[in-house]
Amino acid sequence: MDIKIRQYAEEDVKETIAIWNEVVKEGIAFPQKETLTESTGDLFFKEQTFTGIAYDEEKKEIVGMYILHPNNIGRCGHICNASYAVRKDMRGLHIGETLHENGKKIRLSHFTV
Repeated sequence: MDIKIRQYAEEDVKETIAIWNEVVKEGIAFPQKETLTESTGDLFFKEQTFTGIAYDEEKKEIVGMYILHPNNIGRCGHICNASYAVRKDMRGLHIGETLHENGKKIRLSHFTV
């Protein structure tokens, strides 16, 4: 396994919404009840400050993702929020940790501390 984190691109939408929707359907981690379609998912991921994709270079597949966006507006817009998702069959392999570490770096380039 050779996991690299990169920015979301439109061609990632099918695999990314599959991961997102898997977590939504589990009903534990994300507040949403509605799943994403290709069109709503692409728009949603592009609207974020950053959407990171965990890509397995060996298997040539997306195994996880995260979104990063402001937690509030105005004077509190410097505070950010992130949501992470790892494909169910890839959990326990530290992919979430890799996503989180990348998110910390990206956060510093978009939000002040």
